[in-house]
Amino acid sequence: MDNHDTEREQIIDDILRIHTLGRFQVSYGGKKLFEETGRYQKIGDLLMYLITYRNKPALPEVILETLWPDREYANPKNVLKNLVYRLKQSLEGLGVPDAKSYITSTYGGYSWNSSSKYWVDADEFEKLIVQARDTLKSDPVLAMNKYREALSYYIGHYYPEGLECQWIIPKRHHYRSLFVRSASELFATQKEYHFFDQMAEDCEKILSIESFNENIHLYYMEALLEEGKIVQARNHYEYITALNYNELGSKPSPAMQRIYKVIRSHSDKEMHEIEDVQILLADDEYPQKAMICEPGTFRLLCRLEKNRAERSGHPVHLGLITLTAADAVQGAKPSFKQQQEQLKDVLQATLRKVDVVSAFNDDQLALLLPGLDYKQSEIVIKRIENAYYNSDNSSDGVVLLSSIHPVLSK
Repeated sequence: MDNHDTEREQIIDDILRIHTLGRFQVSYGGKKLFEETGRYQKIGDLLMYLITYRNKPALPEVILETLWPDREYANPKNVLKNLVYRLKQSLEGLGVPDAKSYITSTYGGYSWNSSSKYWVDADEFEKLIVQARDTLKSDPVLAMNKYREALSYYIGHYYPEGLECQWIIPKRHHYRSLFVRSASELFATQKEYHFFDQMAEDCEKILSIESFNENIHLYYMEALLEEGKIVQARNHYEYITALNYNELGSKPSPAMQRIYKVIRSHSDKEMHEIEDVQILLADDEYPQKAMICEPGTFRLLCRLEKNRAERSGHPVHLGLITLTAADAVQGAKPSFKQQQEQLKDVLQATLRKVDVVSAFNDDQLALLLPGLDYKQSEIVIKRIENAYYNSDNSSDGVVLLSSIHPVLSK
């Protein structure tokens, strides 16, 4: 379900390409329109309106009232005529052949010419989903491939640049619902035919966009269980239930409680590693301490938090703590396994239950700190250092080297 935009552009480079899902981008022959966002906002909104409601001619008064309801125009016909002229000029400047024919005027109303040579990602998205559904019974493997290709086009909401535009909401809801429903159809098919490895991978990608969709979380945990990744399934359950409780105030639904029982039953049968024993001895209710997980789960959680931060604007920072010896000999690589376990105890006693910890090697721990800005993260790191140095289990000669990094670059 990876994006292959470069390959797609090479295949259909001779037509006007319009991306609407997750980004608004208009290109032709390798050149892009609207790269200076603020300068072209009005004609960009106009183009999106015409594309969204193609084949439906609208009068200038209707278009202006829809796009900019808080403004009044003495001569709406001239205002829109000027905007249409600028849009056609922009398409000509892009090198689009016969650019003036892309927007038609009929009985005083304007519309997008659907007979012109153009391509829209949202159309391709819908077309592939129809193909997937049509071939589901006769060729499920082909159908799954069609679903995955379709879902790769949806990298975010329809026309995200127009989040405040009321007129775009019905279409945005339509594509989002289609995305979630199609993802569920794909996962149900993968489950039926035991494509669990691919199912887990695809769930991770969908969850990076729809991070609060319970149904997809359930499919993801099922796939992990089928692959024997019991610890990862339990870690994910604990993370998402804590996140839902803290962000939405919601407790686990009956479906989430059922899968928790399944995870527990698997844990009871697959208790081969000390990590499994430690997890089973942990609190059965909501995790009251920071979660400690493996690097794979940590990367997924970072991806989820990054996407949530992009939508909410709330900061997310990473802390990195390295254990080192004060008198370390150059080139020597001492073991800090024992000290790392002691530090984990300090972290769980110090951090919040929404924070996440992962050991990437014997001497480094990464911390995911949702909702904290840089200054707050600094305070947390200092508190950790002080707690470790003052603890009874701290080791003489061991130094903590700490740093803070944003998950979401500004």
